[in-house]
Amino acid sequence: MMNKRLKQGSTFLLAVALTFPLLTLPGAKAASAIDTGAECSIEFDISGNSSELLNASIPVKLYKVASVDVSGNYTATDAFTGLDLSSVSADNLDTAAATWSERATEAKKLLKDDTEPTKTVTLAQGRGTVTGLATGLYLVDTPKVTTPNYTYTFTPYLVSLPTNNYYSGNGANDDWIYNLTKENNSAVGLKPEEHVRYGDLVINKELINHNATFGDKATFVFQIDITTLDKKTETRIEELTFSAAGNDSVTIKKIPAGSKVIVREIYSGASYKLTSQNGVEATIIANDEKEAGQAGETAVVSFTNEHDGRTNGGYGVKNNFKLDETDQYQYTKPAATN
Repeated sequence: MMNKRLKQGSTFLLAVALTFPLLTLPGAKAASAIDTGAECSIEFDISGNSSELLNASIPVKLYKVASVDVSGNYTATDAFTGLDLSSVSADNLDTAAATWSERATEAKKLLKDDTEPTKTVTLAQGRGTVTGLATGLYLVDTPKVTTPNYTYTFTPYLVSLPTNNYYSGNGANDDWIYNLTKENNSAVGLKPEEHVRYGDLVINKELINHNATFGDKATFVFQIDITTLDKKTETRIEELTFSAAGNDSVTIKKIPAGSKVIVREIYSGASYKLTSQNGVEATIIANDEKEAGQAGETAVVSFTNEHDGRTNGGYGVKNNFKLDETDQYQYTKPAATN
């Protein structure tokens, strides 16, 4: 009866793998006695195909939450006293998994600033192995990882040593596995959650000379075409207004890091000409991790204009640019006023 019930949840067990301490499932004690003096190991592997993450150094910390006796009963260590480690019924595997997930979260909350990990391993190319572990229950905690364009967070795990594959429903035997490796179909897969980092773009403008006729102000309008790393596109419009010759700038905030941008001056006032390159390209550098010392330099593009000799004014025209059928911004002359 128990075997039938576990087979019904085999897909679930494969999905959550070692987030579920299998020792606590009903019937686990049907396996042979645990060799509590055995030396254990865990092989870690990062799922997904993010090249940035795979090229990063990923620290994984293990904390011993509980010891285990020959019958599979847990006794909490001092740092985790009070954590509920009672047996969880496998009648509803989803509920059981949720319970152990909550316990992993609670275990992490019990960590203090001076709590030393039992073992630490740094993953390279998304893989790493920690050896010399005693039997018991371990909290696997992976701190946030910051790469040039993303941050990655990881859900805490509770992993039991030893475990067995009997509960996979694939005809595996009930031998205890002390070395959690791919070879034993029991490696621990860490599943990262990817978060986009952001950066800013500064548009610098130098106006060499200014048409002071009638005290006219001059507005310059810029189109910023953004292509993100995942090939999404966005267009933003910004402006700078001058009442005299000089320098000014505008900052475009919160652009996904790694994005390629092309900035074009699409309106150069009514009596000014662009004397620098148009269609300037830049790559957005993340600047959202200043406290961690991982903020990069802000991307900057620059434009220079000078008066072309005409006396036309050109002020406050940003809202006169509208998208046409080709997704290009076009200048629309304001309606005449009576």
